[in-house]
Amino acid sequence: MVPDALRSTGRVSVAVLASRVLGLGREVVFAALFGVGAVADAYTVAFRIPNLLRDLLAEGALSSAFVPTFTSTLQQEGRDRAHALGNLVLSVLLLVTGLLTLLGIMWSEALVIAMARGFGGDAEKVALAAELTRIMMPILALVSLGAVWMGMLNAQRRFVVPALAPAVFNVVSIVAGVVVWLSGAGIEHGVMLWSVGTLLAGVAQAVAQLPSLWRMGYRPGLRLRGAWHDPGLRRIARLMAPAAVGLAAVQINIFVNTGFAGVLGDGAVAQLGYAFRLFFLPLGVFGVALATVTTTHVSEEAARGDRGALAQRVAESASAGWMLVSASSVGLLVLAVPVTVLVYRHGQTSMADAEAIALVLQAYVLGLLPYSLVKILAPGFYGIDKPRIPLLASMTAVVVNIVFNALTYRWLGAPGIALGTGLGALANVLVLRVAFARIIGPLPVPDRARRLGALLVANAILAAVAWGGWWLAQQLAARAGSTTWPVLVLAPVLLVIIGAGFFTYAGVLRALGYPGAQLLWSMPGKLLRRGRARRG
Repeated sequence: MVPDALRSTGRVSVAVLASRVLGLGREVVFAALFGVGAVADAYTVAFRIPNLLRDLLAEGALSSAFVPTFTSTLQQEGRDRAHALGNLVLSVLLLVTGLLTLLGIMWSEALVIAMARGFGGDAEKVALAAELTRIMMPILALVSLGAVWMGMLNAQRRFVVPALAPAVFNVVSIVAGVVVWLSGAGIEHGVMLWSVGTLLAGVAQAVAQLPSLWRMGYRPGLRLRGAWHDPGLRRIARLMAPAAVGLAAVQINIFVNTGFAGVLGDGAVAQLGYAFRLFFLPLGVFGVALATVTTTHVSEEAARGDRGALAQRVAESASAGWMLVSASSVGLLVLAVPVTVLVYRHGQTSMADAEAIALVLQAYVLGLLPYSLVKILAPGFYGIDKPRIPLLASMTAVVVNIVFNALTYRWLGAPGIALGTGLGALANVLVLRVAFARIIGPLPVPDRARRLGALLVANAILAAVAWGGWWLAQQLAARAGSTTWPVLVLAPVLLVIIGAGFFTYAGVLRALGYPGAQLLWSMPGKLLRRGRARRG
């Protein structure tokens, strides 16, 4: 059954991959323009403030509460009633986030001080971050539109357009970066222009999803009458309250970690931000894509009251997640330095900066698989109206993260902060896994030991291929007398190493009979044939 999960996720993963690659492009442009220093730290904190609230309210909590409710309404009361519910949620969310936006603009400096612990007393850094926060704070209200429309599309099995919407955000941001470069603005004026571009990108991301809904008969409109007594809205509110914390371990930990990093001097906040972008690439492509599809399928099974089918859906996604994300973790762990050099060693970012980012990335990667499994397991509890379980799991993760980082951040620095995040994710998934078996039922995974053995063997061989390929490339470069890696050389070298690792990994799993390995092996060929057919 795992191949079914992979097929359902395939197109979403491709769409998310396009968005994440463009997101990396956005980070490359930003790093080249602003480097790793005080200005980059200020922007990172300023963007993180509305982004944190957006993830907590408009996307994370809303998706987990809105999709099951919208799906149930659609199946039981029809499309018109479901669309009316969507507009009601949209109106209430805009009201709430609009108020939070105004408060954020008014109290921007206090928010920066709270998040970054005053940047260790650097008043100029705080002032710049506060100004950038005032520019970007409206992103919270604007993205609320996109969050509701994303939920409506996902609930109706329209996954690709919402997955591509962040690509629009990243394209607009990259264009803003080009404008900054062409303008020749100084670094502080340039980051102001970049922030305005970020705000415009948020608008574009939301609006990009509307045409698909329009073709499905939906018409957006503001409506507050009857909101207090609407049963659908009341259910969403009941689920969102614990979900805002239950799905917020990553965001809360980021908030906490930014505070620890803010007192470590210039560069630590930016290093964590840059490394997290690379970390989030496989998490988004595989973990988020699997979670998006799983949420809709689980909501459908929960609406039918079939917990056995619900557990089966989650088990399929978890097995696929183990196959895809464990390999990504191994690859990033071994190739962290060349990957960060390729992505960030440009403009204002030095080789030492890139190596520091790589060390943070390696610490982050240890939490990649737990993060992905959290995203796959949590929707099951929201589907059966048990949001307190993810709440407990997330709070456990936050406590583990805070305690570890409070004890170690002074001597482990930014890599230790990233490691604490991964340990928190591990605690989160352990709580969810135990609760899932007790409340919903055991995950039906036949031949569990054989599957785990196959993954261990395949990942060990993958690590050897990746390490050996990079070692060989370094030896050849040394013989040629080269001490640097131009992008036009490093990119194809990494492409060859990653390609060899992929086919070795997929081939070993296929030989060992891991479910879905045959489909994974054949995916590159299918994509090539599909591309040729479209060109034809």
